[in-house]
Amino acid sequence: MQNFIRTFLICLVMSMLLLIACPKVRAEVVEPTGRDTTVTESFDKSAPPSQVSIWKDESGGYNTSNPSLWGRNYWVCLSSTDPQNGECRTSGSWANTGETTIPLIFKEKRSGITTTINVKGSHHFGAYGPYQIYGATYYTNMPETKATFYISQTELSKFPVGGIWQAELKVNLMQWDPYIVLGNWNAHITLKVSDNNNQQIYLPAFGTADPHVDLNLRPLPGTKANQTMLSGTATLDMCLYDGYNSNSSEFVISPKDDYNGLPGREFGLFSVYHNGQIDTANRIDYKLQILDLLSRKFIELDNWQNYVATKISEAPLRSVHLPGIPQAVVCVPTALRFVTPDFTLTSKTAGRYTGTLHLKLTTQM
Repeated sequence: MQNFIRTFLICLVMSMLLLIACPKVRAEVVEPTGRDTTVTESFDKSAPPSQVSIWKDESGGYNTSNPSLWGRNYWVCLSSTDPQNGECRTSGSWANTGETTIPLIFKEKRSGITTTINVKGSHHFGAYGPYQIYGATYYTNMPETKATFYISQTELSKFPVGGIWQAELKVNLMQWDPYIVLGNWNAHITLKVSDNNNQQIYLPAFGTADPHVDLNLRPLPGTKANQTMLSGTATLDMCLYDGYNSNSSEFVISPKDDYNGLPGREFGLFSVYHNGQIDTANRIDYKLQILDLLSRKFIELDNWQNYVATKISEAPLRSVHLPGIPQAVVCVPTALRFVTPDFTLTSKTAGRYTGTLHLKLTTQM
């Protein structure tokens, strides 16, 4: 009896070990699903990145116990004629190799201008591929296909102007048999493209020519002879372009003339000079004002001091064609006003007075 019990226990232990050593094999399954992806990239037009990835090696689903179930999945566009959300084939075909070119419309946020940029798409089975996104195929040892969509450096360099460019790419993940939609793949793409090489203070009255401003000095009514008093006011229109279609958060205007502080000159004033001489008899001082970008009222600019404008998104805009830029852009209109305080004609040396005003524009995105 004891031998029987010992034998039974040994068999029982061996059976348990056998169960542990031989687990039941299960299929691996990843259900096909949709995508809702946000893509944001910032770069300057002078140095676009090698590419912008939208989806990289994203699975179309798989089932290892039934490889052909979703192994034949593929992707199609919503329209074969309209690039609004991507333009390509709307039906599948068998085993088409290569990359799919998908024209897609991008719209610039502030100006509303549009341009069409090509997205590239394909899918692959491990080392097999690439296949056109709409090209279904099947490998018995590969139950899964993976998709990649991207924008190449060549296409990124085609944005005509700086700005915040936005697009919505939409494709459907399809099953070969039965022919049904397995998931909607949507990508919300924002490309923040600066164009720092084309930032400029545009002066419509002069175009590409060097600007010259007459201070418009005139005698004050009621003064004459040795007591003649002169003063003047002149206005110059300008438009500020940040190379970013006025999407910047801040503009900084830095004005200065050739001298930072002169004897007898009030703080903040600017000057023109007779034969380059800087004493009061050979110098005419003037005030410089700018039309504030938001309040639309003239405010003082101080020599060698920065003027900072914020809330650029609330400023009015003007559409212009600027030198060196192939497409119309939007800039922020403003104006400079040159105000010469009263002075006595006899207090100044007779002759021609000239000076240089330097204006620099810098921005914050």
